[in-house]
Amino acid sequence: MKTLKMMALLCLSVLALVSCIQGNDTTATESSEPIAPPGIIIPVQEAENLYHRYGEKRVSLIEKAINVDDEGNPISQNDSSYVQATTSLTVDYTDLKNYLAFIEQEASNANTDITGLRIYFGKYADTTNDGRATMFMNPVKKYGAGGITDDVAFAIDKSGKKPKAVYVKDCYKVPGTMTNQANLTMPIQGTIQSLAANNSPWRPPPTNDPDYQ
Repeated sequence: MKTLKMMALLCLSVLALVSCIQGNDTTATESSEPIAPPGIIIPVQEAENLYHRYGEKRVSLIEKAINVDDEGNPISQNDSSYVQATTSLTVDYTDLKNYLAFIEQEASNANTDITGLRIYFGKYADTTNDGRATMFMNPVKKYGAGGITDDVAFAIDKSGKKPKAVYVKDCYKVPGTMTNQANLTMPIQGTIQSLAANNSPWRPPPTNDPDYQ
């Protein structure tokens, strides 16, 4: 009989403890502070102003420059070969989260701190994606000492026992005018893990509504 009473008391104690913990968890969840808007958030109207200004001051110049035939004559907007300027790029949200997790993993393995994510403007070859403008991303790390520092794009060298961060400027040379191909200068290029990301679908301005959307 005493044993049964002890077991009953023990069960009641466990149930009370679990109930208390669950209650505390609920309270903690309910009392958690919402995330404040980060400092880089801008008003919708300012975003529209930036986008609209770009459309007015840059898009027409770009399209005028790129829509020229082999004889130097302008290509009409009604021509099927007319190329609209890129006005935005969409990065898949899941891909972006995976990319951020990947570069953080690689930087951590190389004992390197990421100080920023740099966005570069680029252009495809004329034979790829209509030679359109694009963008690509690369993490940056702090470089320099003695008060003179800068953020520099980096990749990961995995040729040694431990991965290490290397500056991307040491992994390539500027494409030559004859071959238009990057001739990589590092013999260990096969062991370099790039952290650059591209392949974001481009988006020309909507025909009837060129505003930010």
